[in-house]
Amino acid sequence: MTARYLAVRALMHQERDGYSNLVLDAELKKCEPPLSRRDAAFAAGIFYTTLERQRLIDCCLNQFTRKPVVKLDAPVRAILRAGLAQAKFLDVPLPAAVNESVKLAKAFGKTSAAGMVNAVLRRAAAFDEKTLSFPQPVERLAVQYSLSDAVAEFLYRDYGEEAFAIAEAFYHRGDTFIRVNTLKTGDAALTDTLRAEGCEVRPGPWPHCLAVRFPASPAATKAFAQGLFHVQGLASQFAALCTAAQSGQRVLDLCAAPGGKSLTMAEAMHNEGTLVSADAVKSRLPLIEQAFARCGVTCGSVRQGDASQFDESLGTFDRVLCDVPCSGLGVIGKKPDIRFKTLENLSSLVSLQQKILQNAVRYLAQNGRLVYSTCTINVNENEDQIRTFCREHPEFHVVAPQTVPEGAAVGEWGTLFLPHRTASDGFFTAILERV
Repeated sequence: MTARYLAVRALMHQERDGYSNLVLDAELKKCEPPLSRRDAAFAAGIFYTTLERQRLIDCCLNQFTRKPVVKLDAPVRAILRAGLAQAKFLDVPLPAAVNESVKLAKAFGKTSAAGMVNAVLRRAAAFDEKTLSFPQPVERLAVQYSLSDAVAEFLYRDYGEEAFAIAEAFYHRGDTFIRVNTLKTGDAALTDTLRAEGCEVRPGPWPHCLAVRFPASPAATKAFAQGLFHVQGLASQFAALCTAAQSGQRVLDLCAAPGGKSLTMAEAMHNEGTLVSADAVKSRLPLIEQAFARCGVTCGSVRQGDASQFDESLGTFDRVLCDVPCSGLGVIGKKPDIRFKTLENLSSLVSLQQKILQNAVRYLAQNGRLVYSTCTINVNENEDQIRTFCREHPEFHVVAPQTVPEGAAVGEWGTLFLPHRTASDGFFTAILERV
């Protein structure tokens, strides 16, 4: 099986159901014999690029097809999309992209469509999408950056023309950020270890954070297997660091899975004290347990629990972290599925977030610290939530973070990282303490 064949098969699978990362992983696991690292990376590149550019790709293809792409047979549709993604966005030479797509049409039993695939791809690849005209800027935003109508409307409503810069940033692929496991190693030692494994490493925006370019999956390194680091985005790292967890404290992570934030706090606690990591989804709890075991965390315990419901048996804590479920509109660059969200359940999500925040304060010791965070740039899920909380709890005030990375916009209610300033990470964190 070739990388292109697998990518097309994954695209067809994706249309039926599933999250993109799980779909691709499932297809890779089914591949016998397994693809080489290089071919697997190429297949992933085709798959994700096609998803991330799908609406624009379809618009270009539709200029030259007799019927809309969405009405073509599933294999032909996926082949055309993947072929144009290669030619336009992956720097694959046009003859290679076209010829291989024609071969795929035959391999998928669509020989009758081979001529059409050849002709459409050649014409669509030469088409300048900048010549497309749209009656409204929201429509241009949606098509040009392959967003659902709902996501495009949200961005333009809240950010106006700035929405185009934000959407463009979602395509920026930067380094992978990791957290050094200070229970086992240090920044310099891990840097040397990773470089010896063929990685490019540079310091991150704060101590024990490294920006890494891995030759393959981070989990494939010996350093990962030894528990010397865990992969963690800047949003998650920053939220955990804002708790300022210390040795000997009692710390509660209310929405803990898959466990990255808990690991960072356990390391800050020097593995001394009590860390309770809870999550509502039982099937996700083993992810936290496995992370603890790999990284040598012994101060932590894992339990199932609904973050919006009070559990008196837990007791009180010096630190409580609420990294709540959110719309994810700040990390579209990392999760292409979010591009296609309808946002129809946003109001119920906002209600749940406030319930979690109001419940969290009940666990907080008198001199404790409560941290609320999201990975969205939606004001309703961010600043508005803190305004509501402080209105109902006037004894609390917002504390400025001790360390603010370059590019962060610090507002009255917390710290908002705009995606076009931080290479596709958009998130919000607020630190709350009693006056």
